[in-house]
Amino acid sequence: MKRLMLKVETRNIKGKENSKKLRNSGYVPGILYSPHDKENILLQVPEKELHHFLSDKKHAHGIIDLQIKKEDAKDTTRLAVIKDFQYDSLKKRINHFDLYGVTLKERITLEVPIVFEGEPKGIKEGGILDISLREIEVECLPTDAPEAITIDISQLGFNDVLSLRDIKLPDGVKLLTDLDRTIASVIAPSKIEEAAEEETEEVTEGGTEVKAKAKEAQGAEKEDKKE
Repeated sequence: MKRLMLKVETRNIKGKENSKKLRNSGYVPGILYSPHDKENILLQVPEKELHHFLSDKKHAHGIIDLQIKKEDAKDTTRLAVIKDFQYDSLKKRINHFDLYGVTLKERITLEVPIVFEGEPKGIKEGGILDISLREIEVECLPTDAPEAITIDISQLGFNDVLSLRDIKLPDGVKLLTDLDRTIASVIAPSKIEEAAEEETEEVTEGGTEVKAKAKEAQGAEKEDKKE
């Protein structure tokens, strides 16, 4: 996997109010942690740069060459992966990001996207492609980490089901997601419509807004604990 570069700065302030001020000034607070560090390293990065970096989905899964600018010490470079970030869907902004420091000799856990190639032959038979899984969890050395898992679905016929048991991973990559998980299938159009109707019935008036606010509250609580 090609390593990506992200420039960040250290910060000395922490706490909910200081993080809010940081965001208002155009920065996103973050943290770098690993078993190799005695203490967590508090970070900040311009919001525009982080948005640009994460706009490519591969960047959210790849190994990062982290360029750390320090105020009172020499700049350093670390290898890291993005473990988590809290996104405010209402304000359309990233509230916080978590990075995990790694080494080239240490096996890591990654979420790797699935890329589908080809058009299933079952579509010509009147079916519709139903994708159930878009990323998988794997374990590997940073040097073996794939940017994505590419799957050819051109031979997927009507009523055919493709599961994780049917794919082959690159050497050195161990699958952590359940082998029985369905990746994709070609089904009758009526099944898609039924699934959509069931989802609509489950959402009551105002339910979406309540769920969104609850998720934001959980993200804020999680951030406060980290800070």
